[in-house]
Amino acid sequence: MPQPTRKPFTRRLPLRTAAASAAALALVAGAGSGPALAQPEAPAGLQAQFAAAAKEFKVPESLLLAVAYQQTRWESHQGRPSTTGNYNVMGLTQVDLAAVAAAQAAAQPEVDLRGDGDPKARKHAVPAPEAPVDSPALHTLDAAAKLIGRPAAELRENTLQSIRGGAALLAEQQRRGKRPLAADPAAWFGAVVAFSNGGAGDGRAEGREFADRVYGTLKVGAARTTSEGQPVALAADPAAAAHSPAVDRGVERQPASRAAVRTALPAAAAADPLECPATLNCDFNPAAYAQYGATTGDFGNYSIAARTGADIDYIVVHDTEGGYAGALATFQKASSEASAHYLIRSNDGHVTQMVADKNIAWHAGNKTLNMHSVGIEHEGFALSGASWYSEQLYQSSATLTRYLADRFGVPLDRRHIIGHDEVPGPTQSAVAGMHWDPGTFWDWNHYMDLVGAHVGADRNYVVGGRVVINPPFSNAYRPVVNGAASQPVNFVYLYASPGGPLIGNGTQNASDWTDKAVAGSSYAVADIQGQWTAIWFNGQKAWFWNDGSIAAADNRKGQFLLTARAGAASVPVYGRSYPEPEAYTAAGVPVPDPNITPLSATLPAGQSYVPGTTTPVAGDFYYAPTVDGSAAHDRTLVTGGRTYYPIQYNHRLAYVAAEDVRLVPAPTSDALSTGERVQLLARTASGPVNAGANYTRGVWEFYHPIPAPGGTSDPNQRFAELYLGNRLHAVTVAGGRVYTADRDLDSGEWTPWYNLDTSGPGTLPAPATEVTVAAIGNRMHVVVVAGGRLLEATADYGAGRWYPWGDVSSAIGLPSGGLTRIAAAANGNVLHIDGVGTDGRIHVADADYDRGRWAWGDVTGAVGALPGTVTGLATVSVGSKQHLLVLADGRVRQASADYAAGAWSGWGDVAGATGQTTPMTAIAATWTGSSLRVFGVADGRILNANGDYAVGRWSRWMDTEDTFAAGPVDRVAALAVAGV
Repeated sequence: MPQPTRKPFTRRLPLRTAAASAAALALVAGAGSGPALAQPEAPAGLQAQFAAAAKEFKVPESLLLAVAYQQTRWESHQGRPSTTGNYNVMGLTQVDLAAVAAAQAAAQPEVDLRGDGDPKARKHAVPAPEAPVDSPALHTLDAAAKLIGRPAAELRENTLQSIRGGAALLAEQQRRGKRPLAADPAAWFGAVVAFSNGGAGDGRAEGREFADRVYGTLKVGAARTTSEGQPVALAADPAAAAHSPAVDRGVERQPASRAAVRTALPAAAAADPLECPATLNCDFNPAAYAQYGATTGDFGNYSIAARTGADIDYIVVHDTEGGYAGALATFQKASSEASAHYLIRSNDGHVTQMVADKNIAWHAGNKTLNMHSVGIEHEGFALSGASWYSEQLYQSSATLTRYLADRFGVPLDRRHIIGHDEVPGPTQSAVAGMHWDPGTFWDWNHYMDLVGAHVGADRNYVVGGRVVINPPFSNAYRPVVNGAASQPVNFVYLYASPGGPLIGNGTQNASDWTDKAVAGSSYAVADIQGQWTAIWFNGQKAWFWNDGSIAAADNRKGQFLLTARAGAASVPVYGRSYPEPEAYTAAGVPVPDPNITPLSATLPAGQSYVPGTTTPVAGDFYYAPTVDGSAAHDRTLVTGGRTYYPIQYNHRLAYVAAEDVRLVPAPTSDALSTGERVQLLARTASGPVNAGANYTRGVWEFYHPIPAPGGTSDPNQRFAELYLGNRLHAVTVAGGRVYTADRDLDSGEWTPWYNLDTSGPGTLPAPATEVTVAAIGNRMHVVVVAGGRLLEATADYGAGRWYPWGDVSSAIGLPSGGLTRIAAAANGNVLHIDGVGTDGRIHVADADYDRGRWAWGDVTGAVGALPGTVTGLATVSVGSKQHLLVLADGRVRQASADYAAGAWSGWGDVAGATGQTTPMTAIAATWTGSSLRVFGVADGRILNANGDYAVGRWSRWMDTEDTFAAGPVDRVAALAVAGV
């Protein structure tokens, strides 16, 4: 059956794989020289290889799996090196320092990171980064090859040999620490630290963060299928994490228990606080702030300022093209005239802050972006063939980025979390010199998933609407890149016409950003021809092949686009947002020359572009020309009346003047209001959330928070909901009161919650504890348990009125406290209220509105006793049948009543049919098309399985919080679902 997959709205389909590059990957020569060992027969599959290596070297298998997961997420990368010389599944390192130095010397120099826009005005280019400092941590592959007696090339290219080498290294580090080869993973913490730092010892700080994450992974487990189709799983082991706090994203967070390290600081930075998440063990090692030349204007490496969250709009991702220590040394030379706020080490994800966030680091090469961003550098060498980044970089960087975004209010999207390659040239003369890091092999999909911002996967493209570039970073999508082996990339090529040449005489070079749209970037759809989609890009139509797997329609309500003002043939595009000359004069500051200078590009009439914000930003300029603030009006922020919109113009951002453009609504498809669809409501640890799924289109809406009824969250809140027309009607019990709210599924908007005490059937005689709803015609029947009694009220939407609460318990002779859990459904004009009695049995109260009478029955007597305690139930009516689902000792079971035949079926084992392995604590169900849609809460997560009655088959459970579904939410305790 169609299964909603995520990124709101289709699972990616495999894209046609481009031809592999003919360029061979450059490998570092060298092989192990230890005694030859017998070559074991290679087990089939990665999981078996981990088991075999763990047994051979007496390393706990779970530990070996967790180490590899934190190195590479079990990816082999087909023998290609990472940007820091890691290879294969275990991420073992082999770095040729001479080759790195030669590559760095040949690299294009960075110019004017201060961002003034005139490279000639700066005295010199930023010096090339220093080569990495040699250490055993750069040569763990050769050490492992020697231990297992295999050539180093095999450890680079063969997954089994990589895993064996990693296991041998762990065992060797355990022996060096004079520790036994214990079966308990908790006894191996020191060996894991040493594995990361190359054997420098477990007393050093370097490597401890890596070990923290490894033990965090052990605690919660992991499971995924690699890009090569290898399924690997690691069972959770909470006891193994006792030796260290878990800092991995997704692992239980604990307060920082280690004091933050600071080096001696210059006076300018001495009072600056360390700004870092509590879950990262950061240090502060300051960039230089000093005069290096004859005048006070000859200084580096940042500008003293007083920025707040209102000033910071972007987070910019860089890579160093040099080692961690070398990058730090570069930033500590004032003559470099370059800095970043943070630097992240590759082998363990250690974060060093170098510039206080309030100050303006010189990192982006564009003054506007420098003024309004935080820069994060990631360690990466200039290695031949390097094509991936270490998992530790991603983990620490994503944690840091989420912290900064939450702190400064930076939106969690790719219009605000950007690469250096997306920073615009501030002037036309500076465009050609702008850098392109982190490059084509940075996995934006994985990074944004870690940050908590998932891209949707809706195929319902609308000409004139918005689309997000979203290629799978996997072996399913490997377009040609000159000089690189066939491998996953983060972009799509853009063509002048369907099947035509690349736009703008573009090339397939990795550094050529002019013909590439990168993952996460948003554009307006200009045209569609078959499986070709055009976007407005750089002032023209740019086409990409689109089979639905590499771009997602953005059909969220309330989205906007920018187009040229009425009557204009085209409008200018700018590389920065500077104020008008009069603003400088008013502030007593000299006007820059040049000041407001458009790029050669324009925004032609009839084209549309995605704005970074729907509120224009004021042009501004921070004047800070001297190291000591001695100039007249030094350290002055000039803010003008001229305003701008940032836009996604091509591969890079750009600016347009607000007076030159119009903000127009973006057309969307109707994923919430057509097709087979459901709406979920859930109570999480942080409050109520809502999401929709469209089974016809196979897509999900993201979980998103909704207001709590009464303004405060109730840990015992219950929900019920149903469709009437094109509106979702929700009822909830919170704080003992009953509230109702509606969602308009055309607009996606919710009404406020209304308290039924004051705007409905009246005040209840006692606080409510349970609620359910059902519809008969255009009437909604609300049923609650209040004071142990069953009460019902009815909303007649045709007549526009509520009927007061009626006492169902009296009508059927039910004593107070007779029912706990309840669920309702309707067949024709008969309302069925099922409930769990205090006797542990399931009962039903039926209201026949044609005959005007109530009846009371014992479902357990009709169907049979259940094997276990009933803790939850849901009921769904379809035609003359009613499907009753229950949780018995956490397992899902089902019985069905055929009212036409007057008979119940016996209990069916849905848990067995769906492969349920984890006990559930809550259940909800609905019906769409020919399928029974069942949702359950297991380990605090919402799962979904579907019974397709047309084909007589149940699906397996899918995790609705998967990155391809509705995305993660906090731990769930209760839920409700409605379908149509």
